[in-house]
Amino acid sequence: MSADGPVPEATSTGDPFDEAVLALDLTGGDRLVLPRGVAQVRPDAPAAVLVVDLAGRRVLYANEVAGQLAPGLHLPVPVEEWAAAADLRDLDGDQLDETAHPLSRIARFEPVAGQGVSAARRSDLGRSREPLWVVALPLDDAPDLQGRALVVFLPVRDREEMQQRAAEAHGRASSSTSTGRTSAVSVREAAVLATGLSFTVADAREPDLPLVWVNPAFTAVTGYTFEQAVGRNCRFLQGPGTDRTATLRMREALETGRSITQVLLNYRADGTAFWNQVAMSPVVDADGQVTHYVGIQTDVSGRIAADAERDRALAAEQAARADAELANSRLQLLAEVTRQLSEVTDAQAAVDRLAHLVVPGLGDFAMVAVVGDDTSVAAQPPDDDGGAGATPASRRRHGLRDVAWWHHDGTRLDLVRVVAQRRLDELSGEGQRVLQSLLGPGALTVAAPGTTEDGRPVLDRLAGLLRPGPSRDALLELAPSSMATWSLRSAGRTLGLLTVGTDAERAPLTARDVDLGADIAARAGLALDRSRLFRQQRDLAEGLQRSLLTLSPGAVPGHVNVAVRYVAAAEAARVGGDFYDVFTQPSGAAVAVIGDVMGHDTDAAASMAQLRSTVRTLGMLTDDGPAEVLRRADALMRASGMDTTATAAVVRLPEPDAPGAEQAPVLVEWSNAGHPPPLVLDDDGGVRLLTAPATDLLLGVDPGTARRQTQHPLRVGATLLLYTDGLVERRDMPLQQGIARLQEVVARVAPQAVDHHQLLDLVLAEMLPEVATDDVAVVALCLT
Repeated sequence: MSADGPVPEATSTGDPFDEAVLALDLTGGDRLVLPRGVAQVRPDAPAAVLVVDLAGRRVLYANEVAGQLAPGLHLPVPVEEWAAAADLRDLDGDQLDETAHPLSRIARFEPVAGQGVSAARRSDLGRSREPLWVVALPLDDAPDLQGRALVVFLPVRDREEMQQRAAEAHGRASSSTSTGRTSAVSVREAAVLATGLSFTVADAREPDLPLVWVNPAFTAVTGYTFEQAVGRNCRFLQGPGTDRTATLRMREALETGRSITQVLLNYRADGTAFWNQVAMSPVVDADGQVTHYVGIQTDVSGRIAADAERDRALAAEQAARADAELANSRLQLLAEVTRQLSEVTDAQAAVDRLAHLVVPGLGDFAMVAVVGDDTSVAAQPPDDDGGAGATPASRRRHGLRDVAWWHHDGTRLDLVRVVAQRRLDELSGEGQRVLQSLLGPGALTVAAPGTTEDGRPVLDRLAGLLRPGPSRDALLELAPSSMATWSLRSAGRTLGLLTVGTDAERAPLTARDVDLGADIAARAGLALDRSRLFRQQRDLAEGLQRSLLTLSPGAVPGHVNVAVRYVAAAEAARVGGDFYDVFTQPSGAAVAVIGDVMGHDTDAAASMAQLRSTVRTLGMLTDDGPAEVLRRADALMRASGMDTTATAAVVRLPEPDAPGAEQAPVLVEWSNAGHPPPLVLDDDGGVRLLTAPATDLLLGVDPGTARRQTQHPLRVGATLLLYTDGLVERRDMPLQQGIARLQEVVARVAPQAVDHHQLLDLVLAEMLPEVATDDVAVVALCLT
């Protein structure tokens, strides 16, 4: 109950600070409800502190922050001068009159329970016209400080309705003074308590800096009464958990007369701990001697707890993010391995990529061994003594051979190479048993970090897998901190081994690394099996194609030298329709045929074989010219029901006359059914095409087509080149452009070739892409 009557209960705002602190029980039974604006004080921000001589109306002392508010003054100065230098105004920036000015009020011994003002100067408090909350406390109870007051300027969170709340605080403080001095003091100090700040004054002239004054907020926070605290150094708040380094920093600052702010773990009178933010500022006299220290103490346990919780949450978030990033990187590595291995069909290229892909994502070095296609990996008993003589190397290897290795450090790559190339031949008895376990279903061997199950260091265990020799020496020099080997398996077969190791500078492989390696090995096994299957199918298709294209023994006449090449498409099992043939007619003339049946499947291959046999039969039994051979073949295709189309070119080279001083050129005859034109490399190096005014229709379109035949002289020593469109046609290069490029390539490489066989090899090396998408057949005939 106040002098004005009952004080309304504090309205709940949902802020426990409003209800728990702002409604205070005062001495004498009164209850004071302070304005909520006081709760907006920022106790963790720096405060400006003044010591005012009330009788002389002078500012005797200002701490560093207060000096920033009113710079350039040499204390002591009148309170009016200090207020003018700080340009103290109300919260709206208007001038304060004498009755409302907080420094004037305290100089008139009028208590200031809390008032909102603003200061114009830039300081640690913030930018110009920063709102401040002012509290003024008389120090009558402090020895040697009677007649003086402590004035504190505190930054506030915001200034909403601050002016109104400040007016309410002043009105309640004035009303309370009518009840007597005790009630007035309680009001003044309750205002400070509402800020959560405790104020202390210590005597710097005494050896142990004893406290000479504490306010009731200090008692409320610490549990120590005025009588229990005064006369003692404030170290009584310290306890077993107090950081001695922090207290040492405070002692050094106080001994040198410097201000300091420090957060300490202190203890209340009941033994409970709390985090105390202590700001100590020296008070100096006219001679510049430190006479007292003003302490502003704030219970920041909530802030520390919140910071700790924030740090824990941040650490948990960072850990979760790190785990997510690690998981994402592992998924990316697995996806990249899957993507890259799916792009290659060559086994050697696949294992080379695998060795490079797992380094350094999974380990520092890697080795890959594969099993030969025709090798069985059935379990074989290892040598009991691990010696080299009892079991042949071929059996010790179990068909395995190391074919790829990699290290991210190029200077250590040779060490990995030596280990990879020699390890299978230098396995000890224990190494043979480990290898046997790897060849079994689902086998996995991992050298754990630290020590193995039998207590031996990892490097000793790894070295024990090898007999003394170059591989073991290189392994010891590598000094891996861990190694793991996974079986590369598919369809129940072991196709190879993947070994990954970490250098001593890198953390050993973890269980998650081992799981990732197992996933990679599973995908690599499938890719390796797919590449082997592809190669086997391609070899089978190419073998079938070659068997269909074999030239008959004795069919090639003696007046021409013949070289042929066939290159299958890169796609497995794609037998094509390209064909060629060279045979002799009854007259002795040589006939060369080149053609391409549409399609790339077994039907195309069957049609190709049938058409090739038809042209050979028709051409070998008669001396018909090229046009007639093609006409009759076209008619026979229709009669036999061969439902396909094909391009073809037939060239007839009669025997040259007997050699003489002036040997006459041979008249070459040819007919073209929609096929790329043959090419002639003259004996003088010139390159030209055998072209006709028009190209006839493809075979299989219209058997009644009139086939034209063209003649062209050809000197002895010239080379005739026939080819299919796979040599000159690309998706990004039209046929005519490809033919022109072929002419340029032949002219350029011909001087380098010792014979027409090498000529074809050089031409193919220049003309074929890295991955052929179409079959290619080439025939070279050199007229002798």
